[in-house]
Amino acid sequence: MTRVLLTGASGYLGEHVLAVHAARGLSCVPTSRSGRVGVACDLTDGASVRALLGEVRPTAIVHCAAQVPKSAGAYDDADAARDSIAMIAALAEHASCRIVLVSSMTVYGPQTPMPAQEDIAAEPEGAYARGKSAAEKILWNRRRAGDVALRLPGLFGVPRRSGVLYNAARRLLVEGSFELNAQPGFWSAMAVQDAAEYVVRAAVDESNPPPQAVNVGYEGEFRLTDAIARVAALCNIAWQTPSVVFPAFAADLRRLNARYGMVSATLTQRLAELVAEVRRDIEGAAGGNRAV
Repeated sequence: MTRVLLTGASGYLGEHVLAVHAARGLSCVPTSRSGRVGVACDLTDGASVRALLGEVRPTAIVHCAAQVPKSAGAYDDADAARDSIAMIAALAEHASCRIVLVSSMTVYGPQTPMPAQEDIAAEPEGAYARGKSAAEKILWNRRRAGDVALRLPGLFGVPRRSGVLYNAARRLLVEGSFELNAQPGFWSAMAVQDAAEYVVRAAVDESNPPPQAVNVGYEGEFRLTDAIARVAALCNIAWQTPSVVFPAFAADLRRLNARYGMVSATLTQRLAELVAEVRRDIEGAAGGNRAV
């Protein structure tokens, strides 16, 4: 039976991954830097990592822990990227089991031909993306069968109440309009529960193929303005698409489908659920104001 060590269990994605493991009765030992969820461990410290692995003795590691940017400017935080690299370096050095690394679509960079394919030579931009690329290379240098880097797009969904999609839905519902800036900050293209599902599928996969990256996402092309237009339609608002052209992104998902299968949810379905969550937030806030 797979025994998973889950890093970053107190984080946005980590909490969802832990919940999926628990719902399915899977063996999972969570860890977080603060110890707020599971065992406390500083993953940048090799001695601490070695002690943790000796105690848990996992058959697989799901590495969600990372210094995640909280704003657009934070994507170029070199110190945060170094911390993230130090964490995977310590795990790679001391782990004798396979590792599922949560990576990012940002490794492709703006010049990548679409749909992005896992084996093309990518040129990432920004410290965060370069850090993810460096983390993948550390993993490949282990040359261990079963190691995989899941390249995820940005994530949306509760309890996160930030990002352009959530804010677009809220402003459209409250104000009837939404203005998209030329630089909207970090934006997201996948519901967190679907990302967690793929992470768990990778964690329990014992086929041990050669180490490789796997794109994770929904079928088809994603463009931010199209996603907001769908949100506006779900809010029953006629939204004027801005003249600023936002690039489209598409990933080759054949490897994902072959290894783990595709989730049944679609982006449109998840956006409808997001809008419903925003409606409940607004109604809850209004009810609280009346109670006062």
